[in-house]
Amino acid sequence: MAGEQVRNEKKKETGSQQQVKPGLFIVFEGIDGCGKSTQVELLARKLRRRGKRVLTLSEPTAGQWGQKIRDLARDKNSLSPADELELFIKDRKEDIKYNIRPALQSGQIVILDRYFYSTLAYQGARGLALEEIRARHRKFAVRPDIAFILDVPVSLALKRIASRPVIYKHFEDQDYLQKVRKIFLALKDSECCFLDGCRPPAAISRQIWQILTRKFPEL
Repeated sequence: MAGEQVRNEKKKETGSQQQVKPGLFIVFEGIDGCGKSTQVELLARKLRRRGKRVLTLSEPTAGQWGQKIRDLARDKNSLSPADELELFIKDRKEDIKYNIRPALQSGQIVILDRYFYSTLAYQGARGLALEEIRARHRKFAVRPDIAFILDVPVSLALKRIASRPVIYKHFEDQDYLQKVRKIFLALKDSECCFLDGCRPPAAISRQIWQILTRKFPEL
């Protein structure tokens, strides 16, 4: 749904994914090491310089469920796919209730590092049915105005994350990430916008800004 329509229509909750106005909801996605966190910060900085109220968030969150996900992800095969899904949904519900929805309703721009597309890709790559994951999220998730998916080869992603202080072995496996990347690239959601994450960060940032200002001229 186009951003302009989102801001001019008032929709009732119907059990499907809902937009929340009058803010703008921007999501960044991709496999680990794709550069999305860098782009979140670059975009937030640019918007704030223009006087916009911006809230940056990331999932998993720092809440009880998000922390549990991080703790368990340090060890490979520490969680079953079904248990993963339950933890991510609990964490996301809290994020939407206490952070995302209130910020959007107050007119802020919310920029989120990972959302339910990651759940589709990561838990889908572990064998869960994508439609089941989508059906669970339709009941509570707020649909973004736009979702940027940064794509990089798995080999490059693994090189980028090798120097990180914490390696989440449960997720950062080459064969697994190949499956995750494949699901990301197959997403057909109308709000998804695919970008080449191999380019220099500044070039990607300029492209993102061009796309945003064309789609949302009020920025």
